[in-house]
Amino acid sequence: MKATPVPPTTSAHRGLLVPVLRTEDGPPDVVAVTAWHLALSNLIGVDVPHDLLALWVFPERGGVVLLAPHELGRDNLELAPATPFVSQHDLFALEERIRQAGYRSVLAIPIRVSDRDLGLAVFAHLQPAKFGAVEAMRLTAMMRQAVPTFLALSAAPPLAFAAGPAANVTATNAPEAVARAAAEGENGPEVLRLVSGVLQVLVPHDRIEVALPGSNGTWALLSGAPEGKRWGESTGEVSQTITGFVARAAEDDTIAIGDLRALGLGWPAYRETRSNGRVHALIGVRLCVAGTEDSWLLLGGAAPDIYRPVDREVLKSIAPVMALRVQGLRASLSAEVARSQAASSQVSQSRAARIASSLAGTAHWGEAVTYFVKDVRDSLGYQDARFILRFGDGRIVIVPAGDLRALSSLPSSEIDGSGLEALFEGIAPFMVAGDNGNDLLVPLRVAGRVIGALELLDGTLVASGHPVTAAQLFADLIAPHLELVRRSAIEAPRPLRTT
Repeated sequence: MKATPVPPTTSAHRGLLVPVLRTEDGPPDVVAVTAWHLALSNLIGVDVPHDLLALWVFPERGGVVLLAPHELGRDNLELAPATPFVSQHDLFALEERIRQAGYRSVLAIPIRVSDRDLGLAVFAHLQPAKFGAVEAMRLTAMMRQAVPTFLALSAAPPLAFAAGPAANVTATNAPEAVARAAAEGENGPEVLRLVSGVLQVLVPHDRIEVALPGSNGTWALLSGAPEGKRWGESTGEVSQTITGFVARAAEDDTIAIGDLRALGLGWPAYRETRSNGRVHALIGVRLCVAGTEDSWLLLGGAAPDIYRPVDREVLKSIAPVMALRVQGLRASLSAEVARSQAASSQVSQSRAARIASSLAGTAHWGEAVTYFVKDVRDSLGYQDARFILRFGDGRIVIVPAGDLRALSSLPSSEIDGSGLEALFEGIAPFMVAGDNGNDLLVPLRVAGRVIGALELLDGTLVASGHPVTAAQLFADLIAPHLELVRRSAIEAPRPLRTT
């Protein structure tokens, strides 16, 4: 196949691409970088028209910094760091992400030297088929001339690229700047985004999170729960990860881990929200407000061993103001959950009365369970239900809905190891289970005693999460009927068949 010649770049191109951007005081500032970006885009646009030129630099210290345009930072566009090169897979993924934003033609070009990638340029056009082989070769040749500039930018401190209010942030005024940014955020994710923008100039990071004590002894993430789950509910994987971090806290209430992967740890993120595989280093600080449980502010970096003692001091200085804002957010989130639960309970009152009447007039055990499960589906949004009954001497029997066999003929298992001890002992008011957290367990109570658990399976959850209050109301209605069956089986002389 005959190669297509690439027109040589002009001297005008070299005039803009080669100079190293520095001011008289040292590193480049945001004004110089922005002006250079605009001039570069205009010049290249003469040969290869485009609607967007996005530039990133990979600092020597690690991570990724967006050079321009700064408006792109609002889209939470995640870019894989160079390790030491950006993989072709990550380039394709970035191009596809920008296509989804409405650009029909997209081309990502790494600014590369022999041993690593210095940065990345992405050209995009709103019209399709604008970047063919000729355009790709021409743009690659042009950006190759920008290597000296990107060498200087990768060595510059992060403060050089700060935009807006963050450009003037220093270690001295960091608490004031963080307090102002946190106050502007209306919810958890927005607070994290604004605070991240302020801290980025002092403590570079690729991830930011606040871990708060959640429900049932777990940890919750301020960035929000996955869709369909209630704030405060957390998976065991996330909670175990955060507990592992907290166990490594130093005496000054900070956490610093040079390489998470070396310890078999990862960034605490819900699988449904985003990947956590690109974080190596972690630094954190305790957020403490008198009379409340401690939360933790965590920052993660893509490169290992990037955090220094000075970074700890910055986080310790902003911890008090951040703690106050986080506590306020937590209180408002808990209030929203309580209001939602109250509304769910009110809606279920009329159905509960009908269920109670139906159970009272049904002598047959099978009919009672059939009516109950149908009402559970209609009222609470779960697809099925089953009963876990205590069966003497630390054992339990699981009774699927519709199973009319005698309890004594069903297999039993030990309570210990089932994970239900906290629920049966009254320590936990409810439990969330299932691969996707869509199952709910509430205790079956009779005369103040817990005789087992009602397990609601495969729920279609709304934003407020599991309707715990309504589920407990239903469990209290069916519990006396289950107790009659349980008691008669316990008193029967036939032994249990065990698994």
